[in-house]
Amino acid sequence: MKGRVIALTPPPVHAALVIDGRVEDILPSPPEGQPHIGAIMSARVDRQISGQNAAFVTLPGALQGYLREAKGLKSGDAVRVMVTGLPEDGKAVPVSHRILLKGRGVILTPGRPGVNVSRQIRDPDLRARLAAAVVQPDDETGVIIRSAAREIDEAALMAECAALSARLAGSDGAATSAHPMLAEALRDWTDPLPEIIACPTELEDHLDWERDPGALHHDPDLADALRFGDGDPFDHFGVWDEIEKLKSPRSDLPSGGWMAIETTRAMVTVDVNTGEQFTGGAGMTANVEAARELPRQLRLRGLGGQVIVDFAPMKKQHRKKIEETLKQAFRRDPIETTLAGWTPLGNFELTRKRERRHLLECL
Repeated sequence: MKGRVIALTPPPVHAALVIDGRVEDILPSPPEGQPHIGAIMSARVDRQISGQNAAFVTLPGALQGYLREAKGLKSGDAVRVMVTGLPEDGKAVPVSHRILLKGRGVILTPGRPGVNVSRQIRDPDLRARLAAAVVQPDDETGVIIRSAAREIDEAALMAECAALSARLAGSDGAATSAHPMLAEALRDWTDPLPEIIACPTELEDHLDWERDPGALHHDPDLADALRFGDGDPFDHFGVWDEIEKLKSPRSDLPSGGWMAIETTRAMVTVDVNTGEQFTGGAGMTANVEAARELPRQLRLRGLGGQVIVDFAPMKKQHRKKIEETLKQAFRRDPIETTLAGWTPLGNFELTRKRERRHLLECL
């Protein structure tokens, strides 16, 4: 099927992005009781960490958080924080007092006033018009106008600002959606607009579409794309089949080679193999295919942190081609990634922000 589709499952709500019939991203709902990145909540300072300008805080649900930039805080102080990362096993949840409340067209920045327009919007007249159309919710809260605002009516942008501001007034997680993956999908996968947002009929009554997610309430373009139907869209668009493949470390490549993607506590390891191909250029062919596919595989599997890639044997002068292919591939990926380069043993190293839980932990 050609086109851009957001597919949603029945509760618990998971979301998938399908482009031209290929699953490009999956956002599973987090395990019950676990915070998600972007959750905003009230916390209480437990104790300062000597010499680190940081503190441990108690979060709702008796979770422990690790707050950087805690200068001036003391035990017992109440502070509003945002979850900024996923905790490793046995460690506290990373949180920050620098809050960002993201919508499809705008981002609110409490404590950092001013109106700023995305650099991707280059038309000076449009930049000026958007900046004039959006008003700060209050003197202490700024607004960032995102690139997707190019496609959004100015009245809808103001409505989104009002909706986000109302959520910000909440506490203990009320400032975030009750269905965070659905809200994130409608926020980040709708530029450009999808042709279909496919939902099973069960969701029509299960969700309050005027409040959660708020984007549909004030964005007529998204509301027009919403389709309810019988059956599970994950079945219809092949998402469950893709998830079955992701249960295996192996990811097949077009030429017959494959990657083995495996996780350890310290890092993610990727081993590229040529399969049954033994010609002189087989290694280079498999390596280029692996470099193109790697961002998608890491994204779908929900993997981050340190990643080490052991490419198939190739001549040293071909490394530049692999580097350029990796740069192009990761440039289109939304998760912050740093390409560190080649190690002394000839492997390629990169680091990727931990923004997702492992897919299979959530499903």
